[in-house]
Amino acid sequence: MNVGGTFSNREGKSYYYNKISIFINESSQQIIGKLVSNAFNNNDEQIYAWSNQINELQQKLGNAGCTGDIIFEYDIVRLGKRIDVILLIKHMVFSLEFKNGATAYLARDAEQAEDYALDLKNFHKESENLYVCPILVATNADDYLDNKLKCYDDGQIYLQLANSNTLMDTINNVCTKYGKDKMIDFDKWYNSRYCPTPTIIEAATEAYINHTVSEIAYSEAGQDKISSCESKIAEIVEHVRTNHKKCLCFVTGVPGAGKTLVGLDIASRNLDLDKDTRSVYISGNGPLIKVLRKSLVNNACKRSAETIYKDLDKKAIKKKVEISVQTFIQEAYAFRKDSILSNEAPIENVLIFDEAQRCWSKDKLRDFVKKKMNKDIDMSEPEFFIDAMNRRDDWAVIVCLVGLGQDIYDGEVGINEWFTSCINNYSDWEIYYSNQIFKQIEDTNIDRELIENFVGGNQCAELHLSTSIRSFRSKRVSEFVDYILAGDSENAQKVYAELSNKYPIYITRNISKAKAWARKIVRGSQRCGVVACSSAQRLKPDGIYVPTEIDVENWFLAPKDDLRSSNFMEIVASEFKVQGLEIDYAVVCWDADLRRNKDGWEYYNFRGTKWQRRNKEEQKRYLVNAYRVLLTRARQGFVIFIPVGDDPSIDPTRDKKFYDFTYEYLIKCGIKELE
Repeated sequence: MNVGGTFSNREGKSYYYNKISIFINESSQQIIGKLVSNAFNNNDEQIYAWSNQINELQQKLGNAGCTGDIIFEYDIVRLGKRIDVILLIKHMVFSLEFKNGATAYLARDAEQAEDYALDLKNFHKESENLYVCPILVATNADDYLDNKLKCYDDGQIYLQLANSNTLMDTINNVCTKYGKDKMIDFDKWYNSRYCPTPTIIEAATEAYINHTVSEIAYSEAGQDKISSCESKIAEIVEHVRTNHKKCLCFVTGVPGAGKTLVGLDIASRNLDLDKDTRSVYISGNGPLIKVLRKSLVNNACKRSAETIYKDLDKKAIKKKVEISVQTFIQEAYAFRKDSILSNEAPIENVLIFDEAQRCWSKDKLRDFVKKKMNKDIDMSEPEFFIDAMNRRDDWAVIVCLVGLGQDIYDGEVGINEWFTSCINNYSDWEIYYSNQIFKQIEDTNIDRELIENFVGGNQCAELHLSTSIRSFRSKRVSEFVDYILAGDSENAQKVYAELSNKYPIYITRNISKAKAWARKIVRGSQRCGVVACSSAQRLKPDGIYVPTEIDVENWFLAPKDDLRSSNFMEIVASEFKVQGLEIDYAVVCWDADLRRNKDGWEYYNFRGTKWQRRNKEEQKRYLVNAYRVLLTRARQGFVIFIPVGDDPSIDPTRDKKFYDFTYEYLIKCGIKELE
C-alpha cells in the first residue's frame, strides 16, 4: 500500500489515505500538509475544518483501537464532490460528512450525507456487496437519540446522526450489528471502477462545464458504444471541416442508450472559437430545454462565482451565465424563427437536433409560420434546417439524434423526410448513418433503395447505440414495457422475473398506498413523482388531475419539501412534460383511455361527458407511445395505479370492467401486487 499519497492510476482520487493504525500516530501538521498539497482549492476555513477532523478522529479511533483504513476527501464522480472522510472498518464502509461547529442536524446536510452513501452503494463497484453507512457529524449538536439501526435491502445502513462525543459509539453500534471480522482489500476498493449513470440533467451540466460526459456512462458496454460513436462523429466533423463539406449524420439507438448524452457531448466539444467552430444543441421538446437550462444556470452560477466572475454580484453572474447557456441549448422553434427572419447563415457550424424524427411536416410548418409570423414557406422542417445550414459558405454538420417508439404529437414526419430532403435537394451533401436506421419502427415507409444508392451515403456501424444505460438497476425495463404494450404477456412475464429483484415494479388499486411506497423508497436527493397520460381524464375521483401546464423546472429541480416539487406528489405530470427526462421512482396512473379486453387493446379519448373511440391508426400509436413514455421515466422502479372504478349505474365513464381487464392483464404479465 502506497501510504499517505495517491495511486499512480488514480491520481487525485483522494487528498490523503492511510491505515488507521498509522494515521492515529502521524503528526496532524504532516497530514494537513498532504491534504493541502493535493487540494485544488483550500483556505483557512478548510484547513481549520481538517485540523478539527484529524484531531477528533485520531483521538476517537485511537481510544477505540480500530483497525482498517481512512481516506480524506474521497472523489465522488457523479456528484462532482468529495466525501469528507471514508472509514473502512470490519468489512464495512463508513461515509462521514462533517459539519464543524454545527449545533443542529439540518435536513439539507442529512440529504447530502445520504447522497454520498447512495453513490457509493449504487455506482462504486467494490461497495456493491458491502454494508455502507452514512453518518452526519454535526460536531456541536445535542446527542441524537433516535438513530434507527436498520438496513435497506441493498445493504445501505439508515442514515446515522452523531456529534463529536457520540461518533465513536455510533460506529461501534453499527459494527456490532453489521460488521464482519474481515478486512477490505484496500487497493481493490480504492481502485474500484466507478460507473454512474448520469441523469440527463447531470449530463448536461457535466458537458457544459467539463466538455465531456462519455466517461461517466454506467455500463462498460454502454460506455464503449458511446465512446465509439463520439469518436466517429469527431472524425466526420474533422473531415467535413478540413475539406469544406456539408453533411447530415444520424445517431440511432435503443431507448435509454445515451443519444442525448452524445448530443450534449458533441455540442460541448465543438465550442472551439480558436478553430472558428461553434455548435448548438436544439430540441423541439420544450420541457426538456427548460429543465436543462435551469439546471445549467443554477450549477454554472455556483462555479462561476468561485472561479470566473469573482468580482461580480450574483445578479450579474446569473445574467452572464443565462446568456451563455441559451446559446448552448436552444428550442428548435427559436432557432428556426431566427433563420426565417434573418435569412442569413447560422453562426454555428455544428447543429445537434435531438428527437429529429419528430420534425414537422410541410403542411404543419407552413400553417404555423403563416399564422405566427405571416411568412410563406413551402418546406418541411427537415428541409428547412438543411437549407438554413446550407447557407454557410464554409462547412456544416447536422447531427440528427433519432429515438424509437415515442412519437406523441401529430404532424411529425419521421426520419425519411430528412433523407429525401437532402438527397433530392442538396445532392452535394454527404450522409452518414448506421444500417440499423432501417429498423426504426415509426418509419416503415423509409426509402431504403434511395438512401443506399445515394453516392454521398456512408454506412457507419458506430452511429448506432445498442446498449441501454438509462437504468443502472436494469437494462431490460424498456424491453419489458415493449412486451406489455405489444400484448405479449408471456415474454413480459419472463423479463419481469429477471428484472424485478433489482428494479421493483408493482401494481395497486390504491393511490394512497402507491404514493406511500414512493415516499418510503426514496433516499437523499432522489426524486419520485406521479405521472399520467394527458388523456387520462377520469382519474379525478381518485384525486388525480392532469393539468395541461405545470411548472416543469420546479417539478424536476425544486427541493422535496417544495409544493411544486415532483417529490411532493401533488402535481401530476403528463407524457408531454416528462418525455426526455427522468425521475428515480414513479407512480404511473393508468386510466381507461388505454384499456384491455380479451382480444387486445382499446383506444379512447374523453370528450365532453363520455369516452370516444380512437379510430385513426396514428392516434392509437400516439396513445400507446404516451404510455411507453410514462412507463420508462423511472430510473430505479415504479408502481402502476389502476382505479377500482364504479358501478356503471353510478358512473358509466368509470365502469369497473374498463379497469379490471387491464389490471388482470398486467398481473398476467407478472407484475406483483403492492402489499
